[in-house]
Amino acid sequence: MPVNEQKAAVRRAVRASFDEAKRQQESRLICQHVLAWEPYQRAQVVGGYMPMKHEADILPVLQHALESGKTLVLPRCGQAPQMTFHQVKCLDELVRGSFGLLEPSEDAPVVPTDRIDLLLTPLEGITRDGLRLGKGGGYYDCLLAKGQIATLGIVLSWQWAEKLPRETWDQPLYAAADQQGIHLF
Repeated sequence: MPVNEQKAAVRRAVRASFDEAKRQQESRLICQHVLAWEPYQRAQVVGGYMPMKHEADILPVLQHALESGKTLVLPRCGQAPQMTFHQVKCLDELVRGSFGLLEPSEDAPVVPTDRIDLLLTPLEGITRDGLRLGKGGGYYDCLLAKGQIATLGIVLSWQWAEKLPRETWDQPLYAAADQQGIHLF
C-alpha cells in the first residue's frame, strides 16, 4: 500500500479512537504541563494553533501567553503548503479562514518563523521518537524542514503510535506534551 494511503488509514484509526470526555480531561493536564515547562516560561514568541474538535484544547495556553505579555502568533494557511504566522492580540479577533478554521486576519502583522521561540504543534499521530503525522497538507512539514524552531507536539493519549509510515520529508519534533508530562526526543 502506498505511504499516503497508509497515513490516511492511520488518521482514520486515530480519529475513531476519539473520546470527548478524555479530550477535556487530558487537555487540562497538557496545558498545566506546558505552562510549567521552563522553555515555555522563557519563550517570548509562542506559536500556537486553534484546536480542531479532535485535537487537544490548548486555548488556556494561548490565553496565558497573551495575558503574560508574550507575543502569540497563529498560522494563516494559504494554498498548500504555504503557511504564515501572524501576531494575535486577542483570540476574539480571529476570522474563519482556510478549512473553516479560526485564524488571524489578513492584516494581522506577519512574524517571521525564525522569531518563534516555541511552536505548539498539532498532530494526528506521533511516535516515541518524535515522528509526527499531520493532516496531509504538508504545511508543518515544510516549516519543520527549516529546522530552526523548537517544536512541542500536543498529544492526546490515543495519538501515540508504535510506528508511523514515513516519507523523506517527514521531520521529527523536539518534544511532545501529553497528559503525563513533557517528553523530549
